[in-house]
Amino acid sequence: MQKIIKSILLLASIMFLSSGCVVNYVGTWQNYDEGKELTDQGNYAIKNDTIGISHAFNTRSGKIQIRMENYTDKPLLINLTKSAMTVNGKAMGFVDGKSTIYGVLNSFNGVQGGSFSIIDADMQTTPNTIIIPPFSFAEGQYTNIRVEKQMVIGEKFDGNWTTYPLFDEPMYMKVLFYNQEDSPLKLTSFINYSVLNKDNEPLNTNTLIQNFYLSSYARLKYIGEKTLNQKLESREDMSSYSVLKGGGLATGLLLGALMVGLIIADPDE
Repeated sequence: MQKIIKSILLLASIMFLSSGCVVNYVGTWQNYDEGKELTDQGNYAIKNDTIGISHAFNTRSGKIQIRMENYTDKPLLINLTKSAMTVNGKAMGFVDGKSTIYGVLNSFNGVQGGSFSIIDADMQTTPNTIIIPPFSFAEGQYTNIRVEKQMVIGEKFDGNWTTYPLFDEPMYMKVLFYNQEDSPLKLTSFINYSVLNKDNEPLNTNTLIQNFYLSSYARLKYIGEKTLNQKLESREDMSSYSVLKGGGLATGLLLGALMVGLIIADPDE
């Protein structure tokens, strides 16, 4: 019995040590266009007499949420097939042609044997165009840049751990700062729009351009996912992703299974 108790304690220690820890990476984005205006969410918007565009980077999906406002008394057409975002010069479209199906698959047994299935689902896809009524706005999430950010930035940080007020309060982290010239990640957004007449025909067509660069990048260990997401809700100029460090839970479960097998196979116990 004593051997079994010691083995159980050892198993618990192995699973705890192998479960790993989550490291969070938080980036701050800066707009460097002339005439930009600061929004209530801490981000910047570009506006003219016709349209206002702002970008939010704090989505959990890794996509960029774009808000498009129509300031005119006429409908506004946003052509997403003629809009794009460049990431360090690489063009990435707003429309990827993919569709997502949400629903339930129900399976039934046939009267004379066999079975059949019925799916109750909806298909969602990114539209090619958006019409914004007068004095209204539209929002959508486009262009996932998480992979590009991980590839360019990586997980290696120079320097030491320090305390820095990332969310206006001191937090323990590693943080790097960049200016516009030496930033490793630069984004440019091109939004194609047209003012429509009463017959929904374009009166004029233009493209609004907005530029961003990564101004800081922080690595945080001691903050939970829920707390981090709450802090990011009011910071549209920030984006984040998480990485699990350590052996992981799977390793702990494998070692645990081996330990249990040895205990069962021991004829002395």
